Formats: sequence, structure tokens, C-alpha cells
Amino acid sequence: MINNQASELQQEALHAAFTPAGMMRPVSLSQDPLGLATDYLLQQVPSMGAAQLDGNELVIPSDNDDLNYVLVVVELAGSPFASKVEDDALAAIDTARKAAAQVIAPSKFELLISGTLQHAAAARNRATAEMNVFGSIETALVTILLITVFSAIRPLLLGAMTTALAMIAGLCATHFVFGNVHILALVFGSSLIGGVIDYSIHFFADRFRGDPNWTPAVAVDHVGGTIVLGLITTLLSYIVLLLVPFPGLQQIALFCVAGLSVGCLSVLCAYPILYRVPKKSFAWGPRIGDWLTAHFYRWEWSQLHVITMLVILGIALSGLLRISIQDDVRALQSSPPELVVAEQRVAALLKSGIESRYFLIQGSNEQTVLENEEQLVQSLDAMKSSGQLNNYTAITRSLPSLMQQRHNHELLQTQVLNDGGVLSNVLRQLGFAAQDISARIKEFTRDTSPLTVNEWISNDAAKPYRDLWLGNINGHYSTIVTLTGVKDVSALRRIATNTSGVQLIDRVNSVSEVLRSYRQVMSWLLCVVYVATWLLLSFKYNWLEAPVILLPSALASAVTLGLFGWFGVPVNLFTLLALWLVLGLGVDYGIFLRHGHTAMPTAVLSVTLSACTTLLAFGLLAFSATPFIRSIGLTLLCSITLSWLFAMLSCLTLPSIKFTGEHS
Repeated sequence: MINNQASELQQEALHAAFTPAGMMRPVSLSQDPLGLATDYLLQQVPSMGAAQLDGNELVIPSDNDDLNYVLVVVELAGSPFASKVEDDALAAIDTARKAAAQVIAPSKFELLISGTLQHAAAARNRATAEMNVFGSIETALVTILLITVFSAIRPLLLGAMTTALAMIAGLCATHFVFGNVHILALVFGSSLIGGVIDYSIHFFADRFRGDPNWTPAVAVDHVGGTIVLGLITTLLSYIVLLLVPFPGLQQIALFCVAGLSVGCLSVLCAYPILYRVPKKSFAWGPRIGDWLTAHFYRWEWSQLHVITMLVILGIALSGLLRISIQDDVRALQSSPPELVVAEQRVAALLKSGIESRYFLIQGSNEQTVLENEEQLVQSLDAMKSSGQLNNYTAITRSLPSLMQQRHNHELLQTQVLNDGGVLSNVLRQLGFAAQDISARIKEFTRDTSPLTVNEWISNDAAKPYRDLWLGNINGHYSTIVTLTGVKDVSALRRIATNTSGVQLIDRVNSVSEVLRSYRQVMSWLLCVVYVATWLLLSFKYNWLEAPVILLPSALASAVTLGLFGWFGVPVNLFTLLALWLVLGLGVDYGIFLRHGHTAMPTAVLSVTLSACTTLLAFGLLAFSATPFIRSIGLTLLCSITLSWLFAMLSCLTLPSIKFTGEHS
């Protein structure tokens, strides 16, 4: 109660006593003549927007007079992102829908669902469908490619075995360490075939060297070291990702580390035993390798070619100045249009949107945190009055601080319960005798003990607010104030800044900030990995060959980002994740071209096949309906193509650093 409102309280009490309005109160007039208990109880009902209590149901009126909505609030018995919870909840909703359709005419029945559950289920189903579709297309195309090139079924079967072992190893390792497999790791891991199959291709392509004494054991001696070096450079990128405190990225890294390692071991250990040299001669493989090698050797770095290449690269790289960064998590996910429409309709009917922002209030003890919350509530009431906020839910609506309770008690004593106060005036006008009025006032003032936190928590009246009381956490007591219908976020930030012990929690903005910080960290780590890879290659080769091997990946990544700048494709954390793959795969191309200088057509064939299988594996992700997966696919589609092209040009055509002995 606020001072100077005694006359208003008296008028409302008399109005309720002499009109039917008093009959609608939950506490009878004889027990609560001033309606103070009624007002307190009504404050305990959480805000449901436009929903109105009709008996035991929350009813939402609509513009259509023949159609009203009943609000049903459901609490899940687990995480909405858990597959079993999603399946069980959606099955229950479907059963309820069918039951309602049997008793209500279809034209007068509509079920609208709002919440995280259906969006999480839709994302899971879409990711699963894409994994099946992309995996099937990829498997079919890779099958056709390998049979065409190697003219035998055994390489395909061994490649499928290697990929299956790699997938199983990735799944088992991820589940063993994390206890679950993130959908991002699952979708990303479904494309692991493009990386694992590279080791098989390098092994099988070695058959085309023309060595009359060639055997599978000879192939291991010839390409085994190169495969292991390529694996090490690729794993170097993923091992660094394991150090980033982002569970999704850590799962991807572990999945790929385990899968690629098992795939490499499978090629080096199992292939010499299981592979048999086909009796018929190969046709398409050597022809493709010879044609590609001859084509690149015919390339001349004339003045016109050099100028043209520099102009093209300059224009592409100038797009780096136009790059747009997108760290907003809302732009990295999407829901089916029908679910978005349903959410919008529910928000319109309730006249309140679902807010991801809330206030966290802290204090050194129970009373301090309640006092801080009461200061916050005063500011929120001002926002409600100005239309900047629809409503809020705070514990102090149910549990005032001891200081506020003492203030309320003083107001009651001085303006309501004293001689000539509001209570005696109302009872006198209702016809009560003087001795009855005196007895009633004594009855109201009999118990003046304050309401404590422990008493409040144990009472059923606290149930709507109990979840907002966080209690003692690390020596600080905390509560939460939830919000609905925020119109001015900047006003909320100002309130949090100017109110003691209050912090505004913006979950969407917080996740976006995390993505931004991880993107920045990964950018620096990517530079560190490039330097580490350069040192490793310099130790293995020499100072001139190491840049030749590493430059195609770096240049392809830079040109890809430049093209994104020109075409308005935003860059985000997952773009950088794809560029980590480019580093590992692009370096592999340079290593195998360097190692295959004595049989360059074979090296060119194996590198080209590796690029094709990678494009089939990851390029299909560019058509995903999920924005962050599409970002990975589009980045790899561009950068892998450019990395292959730059590797071929740098290793086969540059006269000053061209590897010798590769062409006769």
C-alpha cells in the first residue's frame, strides 16, 4: 500500500460491498472487507498475457466470436533437445490432437504450439533427413567415380569398409568422452567419407606408377609415409580445436581425430592384406592422370597470363574489405515457416512475446537481495506505465523484504487500523456496531510477525514464484525477474547499470558474444596452426618447398573470403571452421604432388580424386537448409576447388620452384 491512497482504498471497498463485484473476490467480504487479501492473492497469479481465468481454465478470447482458445502450459520431464523427450512429447501432443478432433468440429478446432520443443525436433528431423539424402547422393557419386577410375569393385568395398570403421570410431570416441553426440558433430561427421577416402585413393592410385613389381606392400612403402604426414598436418588443426571450450567444436574435433586416425591405420594395416591386384589392365585412371598433367604442363606463365592472374586475385582479395561478420546466433538457425507462423500467432493471441532476457538479482543475504529486487521493480513499474514493457514476474510480489513489510505495517497502523482509519470507516458505513468494529480491528492486529523466506517457500502460495528463488550460490543469494513484451532493451540495460546488485541477462546476445569471441580466438589459432604447419613442413622439406605446399591453402582461404565479401555472404564462426579443413586438405595436395614428382600423373590423379570426393562430401552441405551447415558447405565448395587449382598451378607450372624429374 502506498501513502495518501487511503480514500481510494475506502471507495473501492464500499463499491465491492454494494455491487456484485464483491461476490467475485476469492476472499469473502466478512473476512476481507478492504480487499487487501484479495489483491495479494491476485498478485500471486503469474502473468499470462491476454489469458483470463474462467473456472479452472485459462481462456484467450479471439477476434472471432465463435472461437476461443484455452491455454495449456506443459512442463517437460527432461531437456527439449533430448530425442526421447521430443518423441514422447510430440506423440502425446498428437494423441491429444486426435482426441480433440473427435469431439470438436474441424472448422472450430485449431491447435497452436509454442516453445522450444517443436523447433528442436524439426531441426533434428531436418538434420537427419539431410544426412540421409546427402550421404546417399555422396555415396552413389563416389561409387561411380571410383569404379570409373579404378575399373574394379574391390577398391570401392575396401573404401566403404574404411569409411565405416572411421565413422564407428568417431561415434564411439565422441559418445565415450562426452556422453552424447551433438547434432553438429553428427552432420559434420557424415561427410567424413570425403576425408577418409583420400587415404584409400592415394593407396590405390599408386598402382598406376607402372612399377612391374608393384604389390600392396610396395604401395605402403611408397605412399605410407606421405599418408601419415598428411594425417599429422590434418590432425594438428583438429587437436587445436579440442582446446577450444566449445562442446560442439570439441565433438567435431574428437570425431574427426578418431575417425581419420582409424581410417589411416585401416589403409596402412589392412589394405596390404585384403587388396588384390586386378588381372585386367586399368584404362581410365592413367588416362585421366596423363591428360591433367599434360594440360597443366602446357600452361605458360606469359606476361599476359601473369597480369591477368594478378588482376583476378587483386579483385577477389579486395573483397576482404567488404566482409560482413555475422555472429548473431539467430541468423545461424532457422525453423520451418509453419512453426514460425504458429509462434507469431500465439504471441499475438497472448499479447506478449517469448522473452530470452531476464534480470538476475544478487545480494549478500536474503533481505539484501529482496531489497535490490524491490528497487528494480519500481523501475519496471515505470516502464510498464510508459508502455515500454508489458509485464514482469518478481518474487517480491509475493515475498516483500522485511523493510517493506515494516513500512506496510506502519501504513496499516496509521491509516487503516487506527481509530477513524479506513477499516473503521468502512465497517461503520456497512452498519457494524462500535464494539464489533473494535473487536474486528483487534483481530486484524493480533498477529504482526513478518513473513520469512523459509515460511514463504514452504507455503503453496509461493509455488508460481518458487523457481525464481535461486537461494545461496557461492556465498551470494540470487533471484530472477522474468519479462514479457520488452519494447526498449536499452532502457533495461540502463536500469541494470543504475540498480545495485542487478544484472540483465540476454541469452541470445550472450550466445552471440560467445560466438564472436570464439570466432576471434579461432582466427588467431588458425594463424598459429599455419605457422606450426610451416615449421613442420620446413623440417621435413626445405625453406623453398614448404611455402609451395602451404600457399595454396592460404591463398584459397583468402580468395574465398574475398568472394564472400563481394557477393555479400556473411562470415561467421563456422566459416572459419571450414577454413581449418581447407588447411589440412590443401596441404595434403601439396605433399602428395611433392612426393609424386617421379610419377606426376599418378600424383595428379590421386590429388584430383581426393578433391572430387571432398567436394562431393562437403560441397553438398552448401544446399543444407540449416544456415550454419550451409555456411560450412559453401566455404568448402569454393575453397577446396581453389586450393586444388592453386596447388596444381604452383607445383606444376611455376618454373622457379617447379619440382624436377616429374615429366619426361
